[in-house]
Parts: sequence; structure tokens; C-alpha cells
Amino acid sequence: MTTAGADRGEAEMMPAAGTREGRRQVCMDIGRFFFENAIPFNVATSPAYFSMMRSVGLYGRGLKAPSMYELRTWILKEELQNTERTIDEIKRTWIETGVTIMSDGWSDMKSRSLINILVNNPYGTVFLRSVEASDEVKNATFIFNLLDGVIEEIGEQLVVQVVTDNASAYKAAGQMLMEKRTHLYWTPCAAHCIDLILEDLGDLPQHKSALARAKKITKFIYNHSWVLSLMRKFSKKEIIRPATTRYVHIFYIVNHSNCMFIVLTFGHCESIGLPPPI
Repeated sequence: MTTAGADRGEAEMMPAAGTREGRRQVCMDIGRFFFENAIPFNVATSPAYFSMMRSVGLYGRGLKAPSMYELRTWILKEELQNTERTIDEIKRTWIETGVTIMSDGWSDMKSRSLINILVNNPYGTVFLRSVEASDEVKNATFIFNLLDGVIEEIGEQLVVQVVTDNASAYKAAGQMLMEKRTHLYWTPCAAHCIDLILEDLGDLPQHKSALARAKKITKFIYNHSWVLSLMRKFSKKEIIRPATTRYVHIFYIVNHSNCMFIVLTFGHCESIGLPPPI
């Protein structure tokens, strides 16, 4: 950790602007800010990061950094106003292009059942609201009433289609919406459809046994640190990818199950208590 006095001393000793050494010192200070605050490196790819750097550079020497108080008061309020203006600009284009209403169900860390409602058109996606449905039976009637209310709020004449997942309740609600409002379409989510296709493929006899073996191999590898270390050493890949959906994840495991055979091929079978490969 550095003190305020040390910071002032470093500032006085700062190399001349525009020099290679000057840039090196600035980059070190920026890097230290990332490291001490555990900020992910990919934050440096954010457009806002480049805008911040540009504004600081244009201001020049003598910039007084915003305090914690300023960040949580007037700066936050002004950014909220900017965001609201951006949303209003997108909403004004809805009458030109029409909109798609998207419903996304998920569960948070407290296991609460939530449904996000978003409105999309070619100019951008607007988050409308999040509905907690933990106390509700998510049947076709509930989903229909929820989506029908959103359509009324936005304006029936603006809605071109409604996109949800392909669960039976959502499918039935979609049919009810199309019967009531004949000009709009219900469309199942493509990602969910692909997930269901992979689920059906996984139930086929010729695939089911392979998936079961792949799961066992993966479980064995990640339950034994020595085997996991060997796999990472020779394969340079990971089998488990939690970010993918359930069945995509399973097929990803099968696709990379050769990692286990790489470990065996390198003659480490006896050291980890496994029979040698045939």
C-alpha cells in the first residue's frame, strides 16, 4: 500500500509527458489499480475504459480524481440520467421498426424464481422489468397474463413477436397470445431449442452410453488433483465449462474426453493406480 505523501513524491518525480518512460510509469500505476482492487483484466476492453483514459489525457495535469462521495452522488445521478435519455431515444424508434418482447426465466443465488422482460428492436435492447415468480405457479395462464400485460403496456400495435423458451407452459401461453392478438407471432428461443435437441440426442442408445462414460471420466479427473494436473499439462484444455448450458456442456465433455487418453498415453497409468492402455 502507498501513502498520500509517497504518491505526491512519485508525482513530482514523474517523467516528462510523451516519453517512453512516462508512459511506462502511467501503465504501472493503472496496472497497480487493477491488481490492488482485484479488477478483471478484461475490463480494459470496455469502451468506457477507453473513454475514461481519453478524458483524463485531454484534461492534462492537475486533475483532481473524483472522490467516493462524488462517485455515489452527482456522478451516479448524471449517469442514470444519461442512461434514461439513451433508453428514451431507443423507445422513440419502436414506432418505426416494431419490437420483440423477450422473456428470460432464471433463478438467483437465493433460489428465487425470476422472469426478466426485455424489449428489443434493431436499435438496441431495453430491460423493462424483472418479475419475481417464486410464489406463483408458472403455468400457461400465469405466463399468458404476464406477457399480455406487457403487450398492453408497450402498445399492441408495436409488438411484432414474443420470444420465450420452449417449455410446455410457455408454448401454450404463446398459442393463447396468438389467438388473442392475431397480428403477432410467438417464437421459441433458438438456444433453448438447440439445448432440447441435444437432450434428445443424448437419450439415443448409441449416445447415452458414451455420455455416461464421459461423465465418469470427467468426475474421476476432477476428483483427483494428480490426474487433473497431468491432463492440464498435456492437453492445455479444460473439460468442464460451467458457463455453457446443461446439455451443450455434456457434449462438450464428450468432445474433449480424449484428454483422459492423452494422460494414459504418456505412461502415467501405474502412478495414478490405473491399468495401462491397451
